Amino acid sequence: MSYIIALLAAASQAAVTVPVTEARFVPTNPNDPNSTQIAVLSGDPATGPSDMLMRFGRGEGGPHVHSSDYRLVVIEGVMKHAEAGAYASAPSMGPGSYWFQPANQPHVDSCLSDRCTMFISWSGKRDTTHLPAK
Repeated sequence: MSYIIALLAAASQAAVTVPVTEARFVPTNPNDPNSTQIAVLSGDPATGPSDMLMRFGRGEGGPHVHSSDYRLVVIEGVMKHAEAGAYASAPSMGPGSYWFQPANQPHVDSCLSDRCTMFISWSGKRDTTHLPAK
């Protein structure tokens, strides 16, 4: 019975179309308009699951974890993504590149170009816990 209810709920969802030119990006840190920006496409990142566009400028982030899995596709720019400690050997990844990041696994992300934009699908809430650099 729950399978039928789930199918009916999925069938009743309306299609969603958001051209990237109409995505409403907002800074993740309201006090810093140049910080990472997100545009929520569906769901609620505070409680999850959700889909979003994210963008940020050139720079290397520090090691961190998230409490939820996510799937990411690079749309614009060149990025690096690696498990913490394996950054130096990580490949550079351009538009169309994909990765799956399991929850609670330390990793590092960076943007090697002036700006990187990505699509991210979160399995649960979007959060970040920064870890000390080694």
